[in-house]
Amino acid sequence: MKRTVLTTVLLVAGGLGSASAAPVLLEGVVPDEATRQAIVTRATAVFGAVAVEDRLRVGPVAAPPGGRDGLLRLLDPALRQVRDGHLEWRPGALRIEGVVADEAARRELLQTLAAAGVTPTDGLRLRGSDAGVEFEPGSARLTAPAQRQLDAVAARLAAMPAQRLAIVGHTDDAGSAEANLALSLQRAEAVRSYLADHGVEPRRLDVRGAGAAEPRADNTTPEGRARNRRIELRAVD
Repeated sequence: MKRTVLTTVLLVAGGLGSASAAPVLLEGVVPDEATRQAIVTRATAVFGAVAVEDRLRVGPVAAPPGGRDGLLRLLDPALRQVRDGHLEWRPGALRIEGVVADEAARRELLQTLAAAGVTPTDGLRLRGSDAGVEFEPGSARLTAPAQRQLDAVAARLAAMPAQRLAIVGHTDDAGSAEANLALSLQRAEAVRSYLADHGVEPRRLDVRGAGAAEPRADNTTPEGRARNRRIELRAVD
């Protein structure tokens, strides 16, 4: 998994979690060579030398609040539990994406990152809950594979009767903002209806349509647009 954002000061992406997964990619712009070397050394200590690919560049960017140590604190061993992970730092903003095993792991990781000084935007999903739900093109009709994936989600929720779920629909940026917002909500509602028809109480399911406002990838490529057309299923505290 790769993403290039030129204003990014620190980006960690790829197979966070094990050296046998895809390499952990360090990419972005840092203020000086000493900071670059410190980040690479820290990432290597956390993930292992084989797992780290260094693409950091030195450029005319300001040092973050807290300086180099603030960036290094973000590279915590807790990141090893994330699969398909992406950690992005911008001045004053931090976002974490990826898959974790359970709700306890999600909370632990968010608290660890917040302790570094910036409250992270949570893009984490629980393993088995982010179903990768697909739809017929331009519609809210679930495909047969999507229905099988939601069957597994319904079974998991049956074993967790107190757990609530947020269902968030997303689109790429093709079409008008109004149409994308409406379609994303229709797709989220379709997922809720399917789960409700398969034994999940509707009161446990919250829905929201985000349209194209919360992209996961770059909309300028077919691959990026495909990643942005998605449903996120997220546990609610």
